[in-house]
Amino acid sequence: MTPEERRRALGKLPPERRREIEDKLQKLRNLPPQERQQLRDRYQTFSQLPPEQQNRARVLFRQFNSLPPDRRPIVRQEFESLRSLPESERRMRLNSSEFRTRFTASEQELLQDLTQAFGSTP
Repeated sequence: MTPEERRRALGKLPPERRREIEDKLQKLRNLPPQERQQLRDRYQTFSQLPPEQQNRARVLFRQFNSLPPDRRPIVRQEFESLRSLPESERRMRLNSSEFRTRFTASEQELLQDLTQAFGSTP
């Protein structure tokens, strides 16, 4: 999108929504090049998913974002750890007493759903 197209598109939005998008665009521009490229790669991967998987991912991301801010890094770290495990070890981890005591029932369900949807690292 050219700067002029962006300006026109933003001009059609309500003022508060426009500010939100402009803030996000500024944050994106301020990211180091490597992080911007990672975001582009993630978007490309996401856009190649079938529509039903994209919708499922959106639901899971909303659930993740609705976690208390202090729990998000803990759940994210666990998800990354689970993704790196072979399937059999992942199942063992998800069924372990440590996992059940460390995470709430809703966090456990979210982590199980995330690993089913985005299970293994490429």
